[in-house]
Amino acid sequence: MKKWLALVLALTMLCGMFAVAGAEGEKTIIRVTWWGDEIKDSAEMQMVNKFNAEHSDIEIKVDMVPGDGYGDRLLTSFSSGEGYDIFASGEGDFYKWVGAGLPLSLNDLIANDPDWKNEMNESIYNFGNIGGNQYYLVRDYNPLCLFYNKDVFDKYGVPYPTDDWTWDDAIEAAKKLTVKNEDGTYECFGFNAQSWEYAALTYLTSKGLDIVNEDCTAVEGFLNSPEMAAALTEYVGFSTGDDRISPDAADQSTFGSASAMLINGNLAMTISGAWDKDVFEDSGVNYGTSIVPGNHQSYLCASAFAISKNCKNPEAAWEVIKALTGTECAELRVAVNKDVLPTVDSLLETLEESYGERNMGILNALDNAIQPVGLRGEIGNPAVAAFRTAFERIQFNDGSVEDILNDAVAEVAEAMAE
Repeated sequence: MKKWLALVLALTMLCGMFAVAGAEGEKTIIRVTWWGDEIKDSAEMQMVNKFNAEHSDIEIKVDMVPGDGYGDRLLTSFSSGEGYDIFASGEGDFYKWVGAGLPLSLNDLIANDPDWKNEMNESIYNFGNIGGNQYYLVRDYNPLCLFYNKDVFDKYGVPYPTDDWTWDDAIEAAKKLTVKNEDGTYECFGFNAQSWEYAALTYLTSKGLDIVNEDCTAVEGFLNSPEMAAALTEYVGFSTGDDRISPDAADQSTFGSASAMLINGNLAMTISGAWDKDVFEDSGVNYGTSIVPGNHQSYLCASAFAISKNCKNPEAAWEVIKALTGTECAELRVAVNKDVLPTVDSLLETLEESYGERNMGILNALDNAIQPVGLRGEIGNPAVAAFRTAFERIQFNDGSVEDILNDAVAEVAEAMAE
């Protein structure tokens, strides 16, 4: 009898093991990728672990890719036929990936899920809609604003930036805040006319200029307008010559990044996003934020998740993408990642309490934030690419500004004809 009991017990345990193995084998694996380092307590990883613990039928597997090689890795993965089920994208590549046929339209999945309620800010939600198809669900976003070192302003007796500042006010202040040592070297620069195209495009749009027309269908007369040429000449001139008010490449080799320069008192003002907030807070620098001068319009950066068109289980992937972009994950981001803004409006009030007065320029920038050119139409990405090339040529004085911008218009026309 004992032998029979032992045999029955062994068989029962064995069947149990097979049952567990079978259940695990029946799980739908959803492979997800985004850029960066895998941080165990990040909002996304917390959400992934919670989702996996609560779902017996779906398992999320994450493949993190360094930011510098993310786009290439994504293309290589999909061209090899391997691909991911869900991938992240920055707003600048939304049209690019749609053009490459990577994302799946979410329209049918949304229509077939009556229980799903969109709790995102409507304008943020519409970031992911291209040509009537909801390809992306935004996970976080960030407006650009003006960061400044209060101690530098105090040291040289210059009033802090205000919401009424024009660009003339900003440049006049930058001149007073640009200080040289007795040996002719620079002690401090007033403003950072950086080579990052989003900062330059924010400068242009806050002066009422744009590289495309209003409905994003043409660049002729906009990208190469006389006003655009004059504004770019002025902007590049801020970091040129012995009377410059902005660091050039050599200066940054000496002082370090713009963030380091502002922390160390070598830079008074720079345009950036909330990703610099934690850096400045951790450093202990006495900083403030303000909306961008001029008409106060600034670019809004965003990142989103999309389901791959090659995904074999889109319904399961839909459950995952809802979790990674939903209110619960947004709440985690507010608690963990205070360098991005949540997609749910109600959570902004919670964030406002933790931001404090010196960071209110970040939140105030939302009132005048605009979609980057790359999100406004099919011509957007070619226009930005042509602008990037032209901007670099202008910085290196590679011909007249007018000729360079005319070349940029021709580059867009060629790209659109392909």
